[in-house]
Amino acid sequence: MIKTQDQFSIKDKIIAIIGATGTLGSQYVKYLSKNGAKVVIGDIDFDNCKELHSDVKENGGTSLPLFVDNTDEKSIIKFFKDIHGKFGKIDVLINNAQIKPKGFYSPFENYSKKTLLEVIDGNLIGVTIACREACIFFRKQGSGVIVNISSVYGITAADQRLYEDVENIYSTSNEKFSSPVSYAISKAGIVQLTRYLSSYYREKNIRVNCLTPGGVFDDHDVKFKNEYSYRTTIGRMAHKNEYNGAILFLCSDASSYMSGANLVIDGGWTAI
Repeated sequence: MIKTQDQFSIKDKIIAIIGATGTLGSQYVKYLSKNGAKVVIGDIDFDNCKELHSDVKENGGTSLPLFVDNTDEKSIIKFFKDIHGKFGKIDVLINNAQIKPKGFYSPFENYSKKTLLEVIDGNLIGVTIACREACIFFRKQGSGVIVNISSVYGITAADQRLYEDVENIYSTSNEKFSSPVSYAISKAGIVQLTRYLSSYYREKNIRVNCLTPGGVFDDHDVKFKNEYSYRTTIGRMAHKNEYNGAILFLCSDASSYMSGANLVIDGGWTAI
């Protein structure tokens, strides 16, 4: 019988994260490296990649900071070549990138084709390209795992009432806070991409799963925090470290019989 701790072991696994320096991405980097993984810190903000790398190193972990632009196919291809050049393999890919170009929070009536294409390019097309490149290596290795990150707004419609008269802490251009159409359709596409790849690589020892998180408290407006919390059965927003256990599960052999699945962790948001 396999011991429980062995099932969840990720020691010496090469885990690449694209979109690694944000609120959740940085949590994944620190948590996975503390649990023995060699983490590739991939992001368009290379300065933050290097800072996170230093933090991992100070805590006795191993990581590799790499620049990657999820809207640039050549950049994504180079990202995987650099990983292979350093480690000779890749065990897990976590797709966590999110693009927020100018106009991201625009109301639907004013949403431009340019902004829509930019978001879909980074949030969905870039993820698809990254999966393609990872799977090229997985096929050669004989195994591999992909964890795609969606959102509760990729499986349910956003309640726009939450955003009325609420400060937008993410915009420096006075854009009104909202959950835009580009985010909804790109994150919904992630769920279907996961299912497609799971089926496409059936019996190839390549597992592809999706994590769908709910809202994470990030110093939000008190009104927004309270209104969002009221709509969950747990009664609060998630703490930023509360998805670490799910990431460990999906990256490890504890999820060895799981593929094409969408793991929803939303504090009961979709239960009612």
